[in-house]
Amino acid sequence: MKLGLFINNESFYKKEAKKIIKILKKLNMNFEICKSVKARFDVIIVVGGDGTFFKAAKEYPNAALLSIKRLNYPVSVALEKLGKGKYIIERAVRLEVKYKKFKAWGINDISVLRDDECASRFRVFVDGKDVFGDDIIGDGVIVATPYGSTAYNWTAGGTILKENEKKFVLTPVCSVYFNKRLFIKNKRVMKRIEKSKIISDNKKVVIRLSRSSRNKIVPDGRKEERLYANTKAGDKITIRKAKTNSKIVKIL
Repeated sequence: MKLGLFINNESFYKKEAKKIIKILKKLNMNFEICKSVKARFDVIIVVGGDGTFFKAAKEYPNAALLSIKRLNYPVSVALEKLGKGKYIIERAVRLEVKYKKFKAWGINDISVLRDDECASRFRVFVDGKDVFGDDIIGDGVIVATPYGSTAYNWTAGGTILKENEKKFVLTPVCSVYFNKRLFIKNKRVMKRIEKSKIISDNKKVVIRLSRSSRNKIVPDGRKEERLYANTKAGDKITIRKAKTNSKIVKIL
């Protein structure tokens, strides 16, 4: 196994990396610091947050990634198990987004969000069906994978999916539409309707803008991957399962 170490440049993670390097040396595990994107690794240990993880996935798309942040074991135990081959490699579905000539992919989610003072107005179609049945007016919408359903999607009030589910979750962000749709009895709010829509991961999602506005398309929250666009009424943004998956190491 050719092992790599992908380290965030922040001082906190550099300190964490030094501890990890000591553990790897103690376990007699050979490794290299990831410096060149031309290098090839079987497994890469990612020392950093989600942003670092997504950067590693982008630069080394064929490697299996082990996120130190998401370990279910103490680091020393996890690395010892890794060295003994006590792990599996899971395939995590990716999302692909297209808008005109722009194309990108995400592991966690693709978000389409407003980028000016006006709310966005759009409809969401899944395989041609209007899934919400009305214009969504608000900050935007998140399309999340099972792996990413616990991230931005969850903070926006979206449903959490099981990691092995072949599903995507669609969650509007700060939508006026959902604030109106309440079950009211005796002038008291009793129940807010379910906010998210869960769909099969083999479906195609089309977000059709209902009016001209400035929006941004954000894969995995990555600044360097974002597209800022003056969208027009009738413009369509397509999101679907990518042809390639990410490989994620799970310690047993």
